[in-house]
Amino acid sequence: MHDEIDELDDYFASRGEITEGEAVKNEHMMMEKVSINPARRKLLRTVGIYGKTENQLKEESGLNDFFFKFNMDFLLKEGFLKLEDGMYRLTDSGIALHDSVC
Repeated sequence: MHDEIDELDDYFASRGEITEGEAVKNEHMMMEKVSINPARRKLLRTVGIYGKTENQLKEESGLNDFFFKFNMDFLLKEGFLKLEDGMYRLTDSGIALHDSVC
């Protein structure tokens, strides 16, 4: 059987790696999504430089379970927070954003 490359395969093959400019643009878009959302800003501010446990964050943020999980998943996925030994901590990107918007 003859394998043919369809248009979609050809398109993805031609895209290759993203450029540095595209990477910076994507990073800025993610930073904007965090900075315009009051709940995410509050979570970054609450984590602070020393870190917090999940229970401390839930209590101090005042968010219900759904919004807490939704926003924490976003911050973790986009690399603004990390989970180490049961403590949420800011990453380098999280620190930079914390310093500029909190």
